Amino acid sequence: MRRYNPTREISLDLLTLVVLLLFLLPILWVFVASVRPETDITGAGLIPTRFTFEHYEAILAKRPFLIALKNSLIVGVVVAIFTTALALPAAYALSRFTFHGRNFFALLILGTQMLPSLAVLVPLVVIIRQIGLTNTLTALIFTHLALGMPIAVWMLKGYIDAIPKELEEAAQIDGCGRISAMVRIVLPLIRPAIIAVGTFAFVLSWGEYLMALALISKSDVKTLPLALQGLFDPYSFSWGQVMAGGTIIALPAILLFLIFRRQLVGGLLAGGVKG
Repeated sequence: MRRYNPTREISLDLLTLVVLLLFLLPILWVFVASVRPETDITGAGLIPTRFTFEHYEAILAKRPFLIALKNSLIVGVVVAIFTTALALPAAYALSRFTFHGRNFFALLILGTQMLPSLAVLVPLVVIIRQIGLTNTLTALIFTHLALGMPIAVWMLKGYIDAIPKELEEAAQIDGCGRISAMVRIVLPLIRPAIIAVGTFAFVLSWGEYLMALALISKSDVKTLPLALQGLFDPYSFSWGQVMAGGTIIALPAILLFLIFRRQLVGGLLAGGVKG
């Protein structure tokens, strides 16, 4: 048994704290800049001398930004629901059923995660244009589903693999069918993974920029990242409004993590179980 070394543990804690601060410092600076007066943003220190919410009032008064906020919310919620609903049966089939090509299919799903989004950008844009869905929220929903589905299936599969099959077999002996056993036994046990997958899909869709830029040009269907890009106007530019917009985009991800932090940690760790 390894002996407890207080000096080593304290050093690791301090190192972790320093790394965490380095990651959080840019986010903190963006928030602080969003509540500064415009004249105090450039060249100012981290601690503001005066707080103001005029940048938030200004950006929320812009109708295009509010439309983009609504569009991002619609796309994010729909993608989260459909990603979870479609990934769950696929992950269950890969985990519990034996069929020809199962291992190849699982490796194919994992292999798609090695491709950057830029590699599939052109094919997806061509397909979307051929079926006439350019400049629609439906196009964003389909593309975000395609991007998030593989990792969602893999995460859920890892969690289901960790559940003993004997639990479902016992339920089937008691009279449950395959679907009933999955609903009554598996679903309650993988609730953290379901929450993790839904949150991951929502955050991925909420902040996605590249696909939205390639597929959307009309102002009434733009999402928040595109609306934030529109704030970089050379004739009426405001760093405070840009920082406020960035804070609004980052806020849902932070809140979701704070609310579901236990489920997220458990679900993400479960995705690394045997596969």
